[in-house]
Amino acid sequence: MNFNAIIKEVGRGARGARGLDATTAREAFAALLDGGVSDVQLGAWWLAMRIKGETPEELAAFVEATQAHLAFRVDAGGAPVAVLPCYNGARQLPNLAPLLAWALAQRGTRVLLHGVRQDPTRVTTFELFQALGFPIVQIGLEAEQALTSNDFAFAPIDVLHPKLAALLANRWRVGVRSTPHTVVKLLQPVTGPQTRVVALTHGDYIERMAAHLASHSGARAVVFRGCEGEPVLHPKRTVPVQIFRNGESLMHEWPGVAAHDLPETCDVATTVAYIESVISGQRALPAWIDWLAREVHAAAHEQTSPAG
Repeated sequence: MNFNAIIKEVGRGARGARGLDATTAREAFAALLDGGVSDVQLGAWWLAMRIKGETPEELAAFVEATQAHLAFRVDAGGAPVAVLPCYNGARQLPNLAPLLAWALAQRGTRVLLHGVRQDPTRVTTFELFQALGFPIVQIGLEAEQALTSNDFAFAPIDVLHPKLAALLANRWRVGVRSTPHTVVKLLQPVTGPQTRVVALTHGDYIERMAAHLASHSGARAVVFRGCEGEPVLHPKRTVPVQIFRNGESLMHEWPGVAAHDLPETCDVATTVAYIESVISGQRALPAWIDWLAREVHAAAHEQTSPAG
C-alpha cells in the first residue's frame, strides 16, 4: 500500500491530522505488523500517532487487524477469564500484578496475563512470575492446562503474537511508546467470555479506551489508571474504575488508603518475598488488591458488586 499517503493523513499535527477510515486503518496496521514499511515510514507513523491519538474507528480497525494474527487463542472451556495485559512494569512501588492474579484465582476466576519478558528500566510481571515459579506458557494447549490446574498463567507476547511483539519492540529504537502499546491492551486471546483489565497511565488514553469499549455492546472490561501502568491500583490514590459489562458502563471508585506495608524497593527479590508472605498468610491481602479482585471477579461473572 501507499504508506506515504497514510503518513500524510495522520502527520498533520494534533489539530490538523485526520483519522483514517476503517478499511485504510486496518490495512495500514496489517502492513506495520507484516514489516511492510520502511524504518523511516515506521518512525514517522509512530510519532504522528503518538501526537494525534487514535480515533475510535481507527482503534477498532487496528485491533481487528491485530486479532487476525494471534498465534493462538486459549479455550477455557466456556469458563469466564480475566485477561491482564502487563506491559509497563514497576520502577517505584512493587509490581503486584502476580498477586492480583493469585487473588482472582482464589475467588474462582481464571486469569490469563500477557506481556513483555523484560524492560531494561523496570521490573516486569514476567520476571516476577518466573521468580515465583508461577506458570508461564508457550502454546495454547499449555495455557489451557495451566488455567485448568492453576487457574492462572502468563503468556509472553512474543509467543502469543510474534508480529505485534516485534512492532512493540520499536519503542526502544524510537524512544517512546505509541499506538501498538494501546492496541495490545485490547487483545482478546481467549475463546469464550473474557474480561480485559486495562490499566493506563494518562487521562486521554483512558478516555479513548472507554470510547472504544462503549462502542462495542458486548465488551467486558475494567478500565482505570494503573499503578505505573500495570493492572493494579495505586494503594494511596483515589482511582475511578470504569466497568463495562452487559452493554452498560458502571463507575466505581477505589478510595485509597492512608498507609500501607509495601517495601520501599521494587526489585524482584523484595517483591517476591512480599507476595510470598501474603500467599503464605503471614501478611493480609492488601486492601487495594482485594478490592480490585472483587470488582474484576464480579465483572467477569456478570455479578453486581457494591460501589467502593
